Amino acid sequence: MNARDKLLADIRALSFAAVETNLYLDSYPEDREALAYFRRVRDELRALTAAYEQAHGPLTAMGATAKDSWDWVTTPWPWESEV
Repeated sequence: MNARDKLLADIRALSFAAVETNLYLDSYPEDREALAYFRRVRDELRALTAAYEQAHGPLTAMGATAKDSWDWVTTPWPWESEV
């Protein structure tokens, strides 16, 4: 597994953890430990997403910079392997 694929796998895992913790907190909003965990996951997910986008381009359309052109379509899609 190359570095890009490892980064994508980590982002997917953190995204899953964030969604699942979000759902748990919907039922148990007073669980401080779960809230702290959610915040750690969220912050790490943001950092990894920023690192991915810095190195490989936008991960989603929301990450497109669109300064001079729509860069979302000019880089390989996140699921396409770089050759």
